[in-house]
Amino acid sequence: MEYTDSLVVAFVGESTARESLISTLERDHDLSVNVFVDETRSDTSDTRADCVVVDSASLAGRERLDTLRKRFPNVPVVVLCETSEAVAQLLDTGVDRCVRHSRSDEPHDGVAVELAAVVRACVRERRRVADSEASLTESALDTLQDIFFVFDLEGTFLQWNWRLTAVTGYGDEELSEMFPTDFIAPEDVDAVADAISHAIDTGQAQVNASFLTADGERIPYEFTGSLLRDEVGAPLAVCGTGRDITERQRRERALEEHTERLQTLNHINAVIRDVNSVLVRKSSREAIEQAVCNHLVGDTPYCFAWVGDIGLTGTDIEPRAWAGVEDGYLDERLTGDPVDAEVTAASAIREGCVLVSQNIAADVDDATWRDAALARGYRSVAAIPLVYRDSSYGVLCVYAPREGAFDETERVVLGELGETIAYAISTTEQRRALVTDTVVELECTLTDGPFFVVASDALDCTLSLDGLTQGPNGDLAEFVSVRGVVPSAVVDLAEARGWFATIVADYGDAGVLQVSTPGPSLAAFVADRGGVLRDAEAERGTGTVRIELPQTADLRSVVRGLQAQFPTVELAATRERERTSTRGLEFRETFDDALTDRQREVLEAAYLAGYFEWPRGSTAEEVADTLDVSAPTFHEHLRRIQQKLVDTFFETNPPPTR
Repeated sequence: MEYTDSLVVAFVGESTARESLISTLERDHDLSVNVFVDETRSDTSDTRADCVVVDSASLAGRERLDTLRKRFPNVPVVVLCETSEAVAQLLDTGVDRCVRHSRSDEPHDGVAVELAAVVRACVRERRRVADSEASLTESALDTLQDIFFVFDLEGTFLQWNWRLTAVTGYGDEELSEMFPTDFIAPEDVDAVADAISHAIDTGQAQVNASFLTADGERIPYEFTGSLLRDEVGAPLAVCGTGRDITERQRRERALEEHTERLQTLNHINAVIRDVNSVLVRKSSREAIEQAVCNHLVGDTPYCFAWVGDIGLTGTDIEPRAWAGVEDGYLDERLTGDPVDAEVTAASAIREGCVLVSQNIAADVDDATWRDAALARGYRSVAAIPLVYRDSSYGVLCVYAPREGAFDETERVVLGELGETIAYAISTTEQRRALVTDTVVELECTLTDGPFFVVASDALDCTLSLDGLTQGPNGDLAEFVSVRGVVPSAVVDLAEARGWFATIVADYGDAGVLQVSTPGPSLAAFVADRGGVLRDAEAERGTGTVRIELPQTADLRSVVRGLQAQFPTVELAATRERERTSTRGLEFRETFDDALTDRQREVLEAAYLAGYFEWPRGSTAEEVADTLDVSAPTFHEHLRRIQQKLVDTFFETNPPPTR
């Protein structure tokens, strides 16, 4: 690039000996010369310089050159010297060029021509380098993905890179008339203004704020600024960068949410362990339900929890236990329509799966239910059915003070918690049934549902449900007695209906079958409720069952559960009576505790198959086949069971002393 403008030359040294040369430079070569007696004192007020010309006599040593460089930074230095030997020495000290000229040389025209050419060449080279460096710097700044900016102490932008225009949506002309806080969201303006003041006062500052674009979009940014000073140390401007931290904040939020989820899951797992402990310590369903609620709201993200079950009307949910921020919520929720008001809890019981509202304000249509929840700070809720072996024990509802509190993993863990609670209640009910002296008998009729009822109707015969066994993998098998039809006909019907049946004993028009059905089991339901199925018989499509329950059992819940699984069930009679003997219960409980699960299964299968009758209803080989074991293995199990039976008998009924 050619520069044709008039150049300013700073001449350092005694001017009297060079007056003719200086005059020639100004007159013939369009150079403006300012004379400095030394590098600090000038004969004129104009201290600008495009090039420094110094007399070698005034340049004594490298230190003098360094002082000259500081006085005229980024300006080429040309030295007038008298000898060729001096030229080499001066170039070694770091001057840009040397021009030979003796003080006695007259006239000065030739030297002036050479000096003017050297000055212009040095200035041109220095400007080329400066332009190249500026272009490189600008290119480097424009390759940054971060915003770069420089503004003076009044807030006027002096320089910026393309990223600022790209992010804000403002053009260069608009940016030149704007101030730093014009790009900041209103809520962050004070913080950014304080950071700018801090950078000016201390030299550096950092602040996070939302960038406000021309389109009104808010983008989270991290701004870092540093103070620039001039050569004498006076504050000059603030330069800095801005980095988009959207992704970083997303990762931080994800990490926080992950940490919170882990803490929640750890707490839920702790609650599950506590429930298992409660199973040992607590002796009632009420104690278990209350303990679960207390643990769930203790030091967790949950603010309220309650357990309920279907009430007297059969539609609304009746609370049984609760803990946390209740504040009258359980009463207020009942002021609306019962079905709508309890849609989450009731649906969880009906559907048998965990149901979640991640945003009560948006998801819940019922105004009464929604407003009552929001008024107490509930923002999301999970309803967890309490189900064990197809038996429902109500629902657990858990509330959180933030939206989106229940992710998929948490739902799975809460579902497992519901199963654990239901198992604990079932076990407690069964234990209570063993120790209570008073029992209640329920007599019910039904016309559809269980296998023995359906088969009696289809085959015009009589079937009775004798008992139930459970295999090592949890599969249930019912033993059914058949009268009035050949057993093979029942097997054929079972296969046609998708059931599995095998003949245990065949007496011609009667027999015993082992039946596995995919649907709910009547005997299993009663056992899970702590009861005993005393009789279950069906004749030509009409079944009658007699169920024995402990006096403390929730009879309404049992009947509702039966009707939920077998809709044709009708309660025919209710009776209360005393157990005939408690000694037998003690013996049975002791013997039952002594058996392994496999031994219990073998004993039940042999008993229900008529193995212990005379004549035998089934042979050892036939019973072994139903258990999928060999006959010797069956005999081995049976011998061990008999040993435990005899041991238990003599331990609980010691022989009299003589």
